[in-house]
Amino acid sequence: MCPSNHRPPLSPLIPGRSGRPTYSLEALREMVERQFHAETGGRDDILSELTTPEAQRTMIGDITDYVLAVESITLDGRSRSALVEAARASLFGFGPLDPLLADETVTEIAIDGPQAIAVRRGQGKRQSEDNRFDDAEHLASVVERLLAAGETGAPAGSVVTERGVVLNKRRARISALLPPLSPMISVQIRLHPPQPVTLDALAERGALPPEVVTLLDAIARSGHGLLIAGEPGAGKTTLAGAIAARLPLDASAIAVERAAELPLPDGFRRETASDERPFADALRDALDQRPAWLVVDEVRGDEVATLWDALTGSSAPRLICVWRGATDPDRLRSALNIAIRREHPALPQEAIDTALATHFPFIAALKATADGPRLALLAETRLYGEALRIVPLVEARGGAWHVTGERPTHALDTTGKA
Repeated sequence: MCPSNHRPPLSPLIPGRSGRPTYSLEALREMVERQFHAETGGRDDILSELTTPEAQRTMIGDITDYVLAVESITLDGRSRSALVEAARASLFGFGPLDPLLADETVTEIAIDGPQAIAVRRGQGKRQSEDNRFDDAEHLASVVERLLAAGETGAPAGSVVTERGVVLNKRRARISALLPPLSPMISVQIRLHPPQPVTLDALAERGALPPEVVTLLDAIARSGHGLLIAGEPGAGKTTLAGAIAARLPLDASAIAVERAAELPLPDGFRRETASDERPFADALRDALDQRPAWLVVDEVRGDEVATLWDALTGSSAPRLICVWRGATDPDRLRSALNIAIRREHPALPQEAIDTALATHFPFIAALKATADGPRLALLAETRLYGEALRIVPLVEARGGAWHVTGERPTHALDTTGKA
């Protein structure tokens, strides 16, 4: 029998007996599914019993035998098993996505309507897949099941949603654009590795140089705050998870997320945004709990006003914060200033610079490249008089990383890892 998380290809044509019509296995699968819906429609008592793959296969097998008998079709055991498994994947799984979700090399799935599925494996480029949904209705039902896999369940009536789910034991972020805002369903699924990625693993991938692994490890263990900046797809969440694993968690720690996708060590609590609770509200709820550590993934321009409360409150936590934005030091400093002043136009520049330097003494900026996410710079924030400066310690130039020669002014133990 095919593995439960793979949908077998169905292509042969099967002739009926005694002049009966010829059907493809795909057509037979659709007939089995229609019969399943006809027999279980409104029957919650039946559906409630189909909680295991074995129970699902048993019932779908019985329905398959009924359909084959009605159509006077005989299948060999292998074809029958493939038909049952394909129907089960479509009815209870994620249809054509099942084999992709079972492939640990797949890191991203992009869906643009029922006939267009593209996949990224590892850090490679997206490539089109032959897998297809039956039609728009089939795609809609699969997307509903995908979103229902999240901790907060499927959204009610939303046309744009972003949420975290666990798919095949992997944390994932699903971003969906739904009709009527979009002419067809558009979905992007970002899949994280089954095991959390470490700083050393990022170095092995070529995302960080060894010098930066040493510095980031020391920054985390020394209890310093860190701002992680970069555009979408630059690996910010992955780096935040690797840093979180190195924090000295001898006190309370909360992660605020748009989607519950951060790999977190024991001791962390999660505050996750949803369609009903905006990200800014989740961040306020976390601040009200007065944690010692706060990991924020990710702050966007219109939410900086809430983050400012974390920077200036009487019991401000230590922060690891993901920021969607530019990686160039001057542009990054300007963007942070503009975002804060949008809500607090009368703030003195000295107050802004002091708060940023105090809570984000270090900045790691990442960029997406053809070879995958890579560090653009690791910098230290410093106050020169009343002005904030972002001083690179390591930066990417000309396709290589360069140690600038600047030494951190904050105390760091770089002699070894805890």
